[in-house]
Amino acid sequence: MSEAARREGQAARERDGALVVWRLVDGKPGHDKQSAGLLQGIEAQQRIACYDFDMRRKALLWRQLRQHGQRRAEVPAPALIVGAGHRTHLPMLLARAVCGGQCVALMKPTLPLALFDLIFVPAHDRCPRRANVVVTRGVICPTAEAAKEPRQGLILLGGTSPHFAWATAEVAKQVEAIATAAPEVAWQVCDSRRTPPDVLAALPELPNLQRRPHQTTGADFLHQALAQADAVWVTADSASMLYEALSARARVGVIALPSKGRRESKHARGIRLLQAEGLVHSTADGFRLASTPAGPFAPENARCAKVVVERLAGDATTTHRRQLPAATAR
Repeated sequence: MSEAARREGQAARERDGALVVWRLVDGKPGHDKQSAGLLQGIEAQQRIACYDFDMRRKALLWRQLRQHGQRRAEVPAPALIVGAGHRTHLPMLLARAVCGGQCVALMKPTLPLALFDLIFVPAHDRCPRRANVVVTRGVICPTAEAAKEPRQGLILLGGTSPHFAWATAEVAKQVEAIATAAPEVAWQVCDSRRTPPDVLAALPELPNLQRRPHQTTGADFLHQALAQADAVWVTADSASMLYEALSARARVGVIALPSKGRRESKHARGIRLLQAEGLVHSTADGFRLASTPAGPFAPENARCAKVVVERLAGDATTTHRRQLPAATAR
């Protein structure tokens, strides 16, 4: 990172007292939640102005880069450029080259690690140790503070993945066993975009089991439901939802799925480590979660945000947002 680029990032912060962040997203909920979680942590510490650029429509970003090159940009230059997902990595580096700022990547990139100013990598990814690499306990995700409802539960369904074999009949059987084992709990079963279309229809009709197709729920439904649910079961393929449930301080169980291949995948390894710490339960060991409080899982977004602020960002306070036609202000 050149001194000129650092000075430009500092100028961006000083223009209105806010830390200017460009957040690059790829439309994958698991990836987008990671960057949202980090920014939630930063917002708790200082004022930011955040602009979202969707990499499924790169023309919006390219227009900003051209305008910055011509010194007539409508979006201020970034102090931080944040992204999760491989589709965001090269555009992040190009944005830094044109506009300055510093790149913060979430998850292990396929590009050389030295190209990024800071990288947050889950421990199960086994990333090489570098000065710019911070190892996290699972993935970063947003948190929510709310009173838990002891008789409310969630069952979160993922779907087909490279790491686990999915069998609809077996998943439906485990969901039925969970609801039957805890009849006093009102369970909401939520599918996702990856869930095969026949799964909800395969579930049994039980008085304490309510289907919530993702097409019928709002953008904030899962965040609010996790804040209130005391017990949450997540299929093994859904690493993002698993850590989101843990960060919500719920009692968490994993609906077991057989692994693909002979070698243990990084996601299976992560679940095994959580089980060893007593933080999650598996349907392989029974279908009822213990009545004891959730384990001492500390959400990572606050810690990681502190690292960003201390190492890269500088000081500012409160929150600032702006709505512009070229980018979506978060």
